[in-house]
Amino acid sequence: MVVVKSVKKLALLLCVVFAVSACGYHNSETEPNRVGKQFREVAIAKVENPTLERWLEPKIRSMMRDEITRRGQLVWADKSKAEALFNIRIIELSDGSRILGDQDVTLKYDMTLRVEMKVNSANDGSLIWSSGPLEVTESYYTGEEDATQQLVTKLMVRRLVDRMNQAY
Repeated sequence: MVVVKSVKKLALLLCVVFAVSACGYHNSETEPNRVGKQFREVAIAKVENPTLERWLEPKIRSMMRDEITRRGQLVWADKSKAEALFNIRIIELSDGSRILGDQDVTLKYDMTLRVEMKVNSANDGSLIWSSGPLEVTESYYTGEEDATQQLVTKLMVRRLVDRMNQAY
């Protein structure tokens, strides 16, 4: 009887493990980064910001550093000692009406952040990885603009790091 209970518990445990892994769940600290071992030490070379939003560049730099540090897969280094350099280009941060009321007054807005990131070898400048243009859009109501700016920036940084982990 004890053996049957142990087998049932083992079967249940295996079912849970398979179900969780089938859902795509992973622990980013134990999941290997797709970066080759020679590109473990990284630095942000530049953040190009053609928008008038001066807060956006330092916010992306800060959030990128925090996100990669939190995941624990890469190590930050000075540009002179880095093996790979991040080059981030903010394409656009736009705001627009989404829902208009009966008197053409905006009731809800959309905010869109478009960014592209390239990772280059610090040794020879060759392209290691490119995100391509990525876009994050969130809706918000009047008075929520600052919180939405923070949210779209946070979501964009997560999407960049997720995509980098999947492909490079």
